[in-house]
Amino acid sequence: MLFEKFVAKTKSWWHEYFIEVTKAQSEGRLFTNGKVTLYPTMIIFTKFSKHYTAELVGASPTYNELKIKIHTERSIHRYLNQFDEKYEKPLFQLDSGLMGFRLFTISTNHQAQLLKERFPNIDLYKSHMAASFDADCLFGFGDNFTYTCIENSILVNKRENFYRIKNILAMYIVASKISTNQLEGLYNWTTEEGCVKGVHTVDDSEIVKTTVAQFQSMYLQPKLRETTIGEFINSHPEIVKLAFNASRFEYEPSLKWLEHDGTCEDTYINPDLIIENIYGEWDIYDLKTALLDKTRLTKDERNRRRFVDYVSEGIAQLANYREYFRYEKNKAHAFEKYGITITDPKMVLVVGSWENFDKSEVLQASRSLDKKIEIIDYDTFAQLIISGATALARSPVTQ
Repeated sequence: MLFEKFVAKTKSWWHEYFIEVTKAQSEGRLFTNGKVTLYPTMIIFTKFSKHYTAELVGASPTYNELKIKIHTERSIHRYLNQFDEKYEKPLFQLDSGLMGFRLFTISTNHQAQLLKERFPNIDLYKSHMAASFDADCLFGFGDNFTYTCIENSILVNKRENFYRIKNILAMYIVASKISTNQLEGLYNWTTEEGCVKGVHTVDDSEIVKTTVAQFQSMYLQPKLRETTIGEFINSHPEIVKLAFNASRFEYEPSLKWLEHDGTCEDTYINPDLIIENIYGEWDIYDLKTALLDKTRLTKDERNRRRFVDYVSEGIAQLANYREYFRYEKNKAHAFEKYGITITDPKMVLVVGSWENFDKSEVLQASRSLDKKIEIIDYDTFAQLIISGATALARSPVTQ
């Protein structure tokens, strides 16, 4: 099957399916045992040399048409273990037709429970399968493999002292040789039991943790585009509001340069996020990636400490946005188009993770920066979401 046909068939099938689910929900025919139903917001499709994957991602209380994202990755093993292409000693060797995994935490080691501080959803599934040998990946694929599904499960991979967690709502892995009938058979088999698939069913208290788990899986995916991470954030506005005390925000606002010093050749600026906090002040955020291929965000010794180029580019973008708002015509345009009022904004760069964000080194490299520029990593972003939810729950206003 051509990859383009796989994308079209999969999107159509799941869209029609979720329309039926929402109809059942509105008519009172969806039994949830008092729990909340959260729908995916996008499908990430990935093409490999011999396989295709479709992964449902997101956690929204309402269903809207799924956004399509195409991810580029050279190896299905790297996609699943989030480190490299090793697959000599898999925990499971898949070499047949239909099979599936559901409600499991699956890991290449026995350390999963030690990760709760960083990954609060790690203990969501009580059934835990771990390798008793030195597995270098979770899944291997033989020549006879046709298709499989992984539903409501967590994959845990480790390389040295680094971990990658993949919280999977629903992922479908197929051989590229799959036929149309086989693909439809996979999706029909998945849902034939009368149990609704492709959605989260959680307690009220687990909504934020579930969303954060999906977010972490996004930014810990190697080579995932900045725009895909940004689209996830835009589709889940609550995480921005909880993390940054935001009353509202604009995602990728398009602002025309109406005034400058004569040297500007750009026509527009498109910041990732411009956020109004609860005090009525507007701040500017630029979203990069977790930079998973780097062990450090800085380079050189202490006396010459500076950021790697990728981080410096993000800082330069923020400086450009700040310059835009130094001109009155530009500020007036932003107010007329979006209601944005910016005078002296805080500028925040989100980049890196706990694995490569060394606070002391970042502070040393920041010595020459404007004090209004702040750099945080994605794991800190995730923790801020949970902290914001906790603070909101304790607020007298919400009690």
